[in-house]
Amino acid sequence: MRFRKLIFLISMAISLASPAALATPDTLDYGLYWFDGNNQSVKGVEHDGTVNSVSTTYYDPAKPTVIYFHGWQPGSVPNNYAREDFHFVYESTNVITSTSWKSQGWNVAIYYWNQFADEAEVKDAEAKIWSANGPQQMRYRLADGSYSTSLSPNKSVSQLAFEHISAVLANDAAYNLRLVGHSLGNQLATQVAKKISDAVQAGSLSLNVMPVRLELLDPFWSKNGKSYLGDANGDGNDDWVGERVRWDAQEMINQYGLAVTWYKTSPILDVMVGDKNVAFEAIATFIHNRYWYLDSADWVNKHNHAVPWYFWSKASAAPEEVTINWWGRRNPTGLDAASATTADSRIQQMMGDTYHWDQVEGRYTVDPSDDQFERKNY
Repeated sequence: MRFRKLIFLISMAISLASPAALATPDTLDYGLYWFDGNNQSVKGVEHDGTVNSVSTTYYDPAKPTVIYFHGWQPGSVPNNYAREDFHFVYESTNVITSTSWKSQGWNVAIYYWNQFADEAEVKDAEAKIWSANGPQQMRYRLADGSYSTSLSPNKSVSQLAFEHISAVLANDAAYNLRLVGHSLGNQLATQVAKKISDAVQAGSLSLNVMPVRLELLDPFWSKNGKSYLGDANGDGNDDWVGERVRWDAQEMINQYGLAVTWYKTSPILDVMVGDKNVAFEAIATFIHNRYWYLDSADWVNKHNHAVPWYFWSKASAAPEEVTINWWGRRNPTGLDAASATTADSRIQQMMGDTYHWDQVEGRYTVDPSDDQFERKNY
């Protein structure tokens, strides 16, 4: 999988390139792409909402569906429109992480918004998830480094994704949709789920499209109120993206029993512009992944490895949950810890402020199959 670097973590400035003498053709592509088990993809829906007919190799309405939402993508578009996929290469590891999902009967998709997400300032990309009228509105980046608005939609990314996903899953018969968001993409995944929830409540959308599980992979929320969010709770201050995500998740938990997991893999929320959103830990299943095979200061890869770890974890049994007594002895509880394989019902059971989980085995290997997590009291 190709990973984007976090600029604020490595102090790398991105300069916007001047338009070339022969400007890059103005092109914009975004939306849902279906994947097979060999990392090949086809577009599932056009910008105008037209659903493309694809073979059941890519999408079968009788099977459960997982949709992945990537995060911030600074510098990706000038790099030949580079996009994430499910191919993970690290040292001697070379694996297609979607293969196990497909072999277990899942539909697998990525919702791409990379041209919108390619901004030097993370908060400019973040705003586009929520509003078409944020600091940079809905501009998108081109291969020569310039930005354009000539093809820009007049809707936020979350509204576009909601409309596309609702259309493409209209005839879904599995009633098993899982949304997975990495970094900024956690906000997009949550907002799509909330828009679906609101439409189901209003009677304009069938319950078959309602997600049953929301997986947040090392999520990121920026600090401080946002004028484009307004003041939904009437406290006299503009809302923060983190609290909006928390409120929306709580509402869907109350209404539908939505299973929500937060996998924390790096300290990105602990410095500079990040919002720790500690109150969210108390309503989700909260997991600490420890990637000790990476250098302790390598926050970028600790952040990015959340994605291949999660999708690759579908290839193995759910990790073991243990407790550790004061002698350091580990006692298996007989229950599963959290991964992509863990049952929805178990994730629901783990949610709340009673316990959190910390990785104690498998910390020096990239393969999730040997992982073990200690259950800890809050």
